[in-house]
Amino acid sequence: MKIKNGVWKSVANNTFWIHVIENKVFWLGMNSNTGKDWCHVGNGIIKENKIYLDWSDIPAGEGDLHGNIVIEILTESEMKVIEDSGNFGLSEWKWFAEKMNIGGN
Repeated sequence: MKIKNGVWKSVANNTFWIHVIENKVFWLGMNSNTGKDWCHVGNGIIKENKIYLDWSDIPAGEGDLHGNIVIEILTESEMKVIEDSGNFGLSEWKWFAEKMNIGGN
C-alpha cells in the first residue's frame, strides 16, 4: 500500500515531512512549536500496509529520545501508529499538503 509524499499532521498538530521512494520511507518530524521541544529524523520501509521505522531526535530541539515505530496505513492519506518505543506515542496522522516550509510558510 502507498502513502502520499508531502506534509502530514498528527492529531496533536505535529508536522511530519515524508518522502517515499519505492518501499523506503524518509522523514523529518517536529512538534507543533517548530521543533523547539523535539525534532527527529527517521527512515524505514513499507511492507504491505505497514511502515516499520527507526527514528532519533536531533539537536535542533530539546528532545534526546530514539526508538522505532510501526504505522498502519489506512488509506493513501491516513495512517495510525500502532506500536511504539522511545516514548513516541500512538497517534493518527493525515496528509496535509504537498509542500510546506519549516515554520509553516
